[in-house]
Amino acid sequence: MLETNPSLPPSSQYMAERGEAIYDQKYRAELEQKAHGKFVAINVATGDAALADTGEEALRAALEKDPTGFFHLVRVGHRAAFDAGWYLSCAP
Repeated sequence: MLETNPSLPPSSQYMAERGEAIYDQKYRAELEQKAHGKFVAINVATGDAALADTGEEALRAALEKDPTGFFHLVRVGHRAAFDAGWYLSCAP
């Protein structure tokens, strides 16, 4: 269960740490063999997960199971759900 004040949403740090812990304990070994590149939305309160081809689909499926849940999104086999960065446009 969530270890936060029930009247306040959990912090993003808590959700990330809890979501990663659940992923490591329950899902990583199996999903990294069978679902590399897919997205999994993990409910940080219940440990339930929804797997899909895109992040949006995974979150939609997770919200169908628990419309009031808080979710951590993982891209299976990657360090982060999405790649982000910038390029120096004036580089030689």
